[in-house]
Amino acid sequence: MKTLRLMCVLAHPDDESLGTGGTLAKYAAEGVETFLVTATRGERGRFGDGGERPSADVVGTTREAELRAAAKVGVGGLPFRLGEPTVRSTRSLGAR
Repeated sequence: MKTLRLMCVLAHPDDESLGTGGTLAKYAAEGVETFLVTATRGERGRFGDGGERPSADVVGTTREAELRAAAKVGVGGLPFRLGEPTVRSTRSLGAR
């Protein structure tokens, strides 16, 4: 039987928990090889309880470690990161 594979491509680490995490977990549990590709490390994402914010490098390193930890417990294959820094889109802010 051919091995099935599923790849999810997202902008930021933790985006899978907002929409596709259940799908990835379901198929991983059924034996489908799952992979997660993120375009960034999530350096500018939310972090902690809203108190003092650590550096972007600390946040990015933490997000990457979270993805690797999830992979170790069977959530999916090790994540692949494209390596671009997180940026804010000017389109989303209404600038033209």
